[in-house]
Amino acid sequence: MKKHFFFLLIAIISSKMSAMVTTASRSAMRSISFYLFRFDLRIRDNSALIAAVQRSKKEDYFIPIYCFDDKTNSQTPFSATKSSPERTQFLIESVASLKGGMSSSGTQLMVGVGDTAEYLSGLLSKVQDSGEELGDIKVFCQEEFCGEELKVNRSVERAIKAFNQKRGHPNPTDGSSIVTSIWGSSLYELEDAPFDANSAPTVMTQFRTKMEKNCAIPNCVETFGRGHVCGGIPEALKGEGDKELPGLKDLGFDETELSQPDERAAFNFKGGEENALARVQEYIFDLDLLKTYFETRNGLIGANFSTKFSPFLAVGSVSPRYIAHQCKKYEAERVANKSTYWVIFELTVRDFCRYFAKRFGDKIFQLDGILGREARGRHPNSIRWSYNPTLVEAWKEGTTGYPFVDANMRELKATGYMSNRGRQNVASFLALDMNQDWRYGGYWFEEKLLDYDIYSNYVSWIMAAGMTGGRVNKFNVVKQGKDYDPKGEYVKLWCPELENVPVGKIMEPWRMSKDEQKEAGCILGVNYPNPVVQMKVFQKRDGGGKDGYKAERKKKNKEKYKGGKYSIRE
Repeated sequence: MKKHFFFLLIAIISSKMSAMVTTASRSAMRSISFYLFRFDLRIRDNSALIAAVQRSKKEDYFIPIYCFDDKTNSQTPFSATKSSPERTQFLIESVASLKGGMSSSGTQLMVGVGDTAEYLSGLLSKVQDSGEELGDIKVFCQEEFCGEELKVNRSVERAIKAFNQKRGHPNPTDGSSIVTSIWGSSLYELEDAPFDANSAPTVMTQFRTKMEKNCAIPNCVETFGRGHVCGGIPEALKGEGDKELPGLKDLGFDETELSQPDERAAFNFKGGEENALARVQEYIFDLDLLKTYFETRNGLIGANFSTKFSPFLAVGSVSPRYIAHQCKKYEAERVANKSTYWVIFELTVRDFCRYFAKRFGDKIFQLDGILGREARGRHPNSIRWSYNPTLVEAWKEGTTGYPFVDANMRELKATGYMSNRGRQNVASFLALDMNQDWRYGGYWFEEKLLDYDIYSNYVSWIMAAGMTGGRVNKFNVVKQGKDYDPKGEYVKLWCPELENVPVGKIMEPWRMSKDEQKEAGCILGVNYPNPVVQMKVFQKRDGGGKDGYKAERKKKNKEKYKGGKYSIRE
């Protein structure tokens, strides 16, 4: 009996020692922390990146990666592609800049093309095939909250779990996630907001008031540098980090599709963090333009009527906090006025769109927005949407017969840029004058805009269409043109066929007589189109005041809006 007990004891001790050796060997393994870049392509003031480093062990491998979507030229259901060659080229330039910044910081950016989960799995397999045993695998990224981005997170998590299972490494059993999303790229910090993210205000004025009253703009975090690289890059991946970036052809585009810069373009945008920082320095300090921003921001021609920060913000080559603190620095050193505040205010608008999207997710892409079934007749903003391919195409091509709309749409197509004033007008025109499914506009902007940002774009579109349930701002595109382009200079720049139209009729060429058309060399229906739709006229309701406005078509149109709170923007 004692003999059996002795052998049992030996077996138990042996088993425990084996387990201790296994645990020790696992603890000696190098873990990997990946950082997945998406819309934060910078090393300066990247709060999510720095937070990821701080959550990683000092001895971890820390591997930054970026994966290009190879389907950006694929068609959406709304007659657009996911990106244009111009915006894709801007993105390539931005990633190239990030790669250089990472290299100067002592690490390598791994750049892939195609499915992110597959690319990441391939990197892990290379390390495993080299004979190196890996410890835990973690993935960090900036928090995004719409379907495509969340789908990537889930597929990455599944891929790593499958890799762990294949190599006999345990997956988390405590319910913790392999992929950790970290809030970033906003002006304000999420946790500082005086409301839960699921109850964020849906009206910008309320959002701004609450944030400005209760929150301070956080300081910028330190720049990613050599002290943040943890354990470096596995030897097996150093060759991967040396690979050249893909070109347009690798991403599905014919390089001949990339248009030459248009001499009429407001600004010649080049991607990259260094170009973003240079533009901030130039606009605010070198040219000393910040002090007059409020007065010039509705301009239409030239580089400096507005900041031109938006494309850099869209890909994350510069942070909104960095811009805000540069504005504060300017206020301290030079002058503080409405203009210096207004740039920060517009960054707050950008935050509003992010908080809105976090609360409502993919509803910002849906026809009825956040109204859902209420938009089918039960809500005052209800609209019976239609889709006429001819009308939508005229809007895209800038051939609607409304010069202010056409000029803006032609600028967008030729340059990838349009002023904020223009965006509000063309969106209002498509949704409220043409009565077309606004998603055709949203996806066209997604394809063409260099500064396309998921949240700002689609939240702005559902607001323009009235699908947030708030007040609808209907723009009178004729009067807006007269107010902001009084001499017709912008219209003539992009619609040269109207060059000789009298200034008094430049926004309404249909008012020209036959003789005037001949004299101007602009025959309607020949040189320039007749209006494709009758613009709606908005009239006050009986009693006016708080009841808002009721939109009506002119008598020739049978269809009318019913109810609805509208504010006419003359």
